[in-house]
Amino acid sequence: MAPFFYTGEVQLIDTFAAVGEVLSWIGLGIGIPLLVVAGMVAVAEGRWERIDIAVIEVSGEMVARWFAGGDFHERALTPREDAGDGWHRGFVSARNPSHARLNPPVIRRFIATLGIVFTALGAIGFILSFVPAFV
Repeated sequence: MAPFFYTGEVQLIDTFAAVGEVLSWIGLGIGIPLLVVAGMVAVAEGRWERIDIAVIEVSGEMVARWFAGGDFHERALTPREDAGDGWHRGFVSARNPSHARLNPPVIRRFIATLGIVFTALGAIGFILSFVPAFV
């Protein structure tokens, strides 16, 4: 009679392998597409460079003024941009210096951070799923 190696019990190491495989599928399945999307957003947005922006009140309206690309630029602040009079650190588009913002571009960083976290989780799960092969 041939030896019977499987006793019907699930070993702890097999549980780690199953959990690792599930984590790798979920982590890599979500993380890699998020990294691709973050890359596409980065290409579409271009680079944003730090710049000093002066915020002043003109005719009862808050206006941002800055110098970039060899020219002075100006735009009215939106209601969401809450800034008082004075100098502020802002960001200007390297492609089009007439586009500026007071807040850093966070959507690309948020998507990239999620992508890195999920990809790292998937990589750890992938490694964990191979543990029974070496034990």
